[in-house]
Amino acid sequence: MTRELNIRKNILIILERCEPYALPERQLKIELDGSIRPPSALAEFDEAMTFLNTRKHIATVPDSLDEENVKWTITESGMSLLRQ
Repeated sequence: MTRELNIRKNILIILERCEPYALPERQLKIELDGSIRPPSALAEFDEAMTFLNTRKHIATVPDSLDEENVKWTITESGMSLLRQ
């Protein structure tokens, strides 16, 4: 598995573990860096998030208290991708 695929898969696994809650983006990056070595560069993380979001495997959840706090959750599509 390439590093790019490993990062994407780990993002999905982390978000699946948090279900039914959404995870703040900053915390997601911290969790990801704890699960892969070497830790992901910000560009790698952003690329993986864009890929997963574009394909509707993850989605943002609005924060009712802080509009700038981006939270993420896994979608049904993302869960089924993990099962393949």
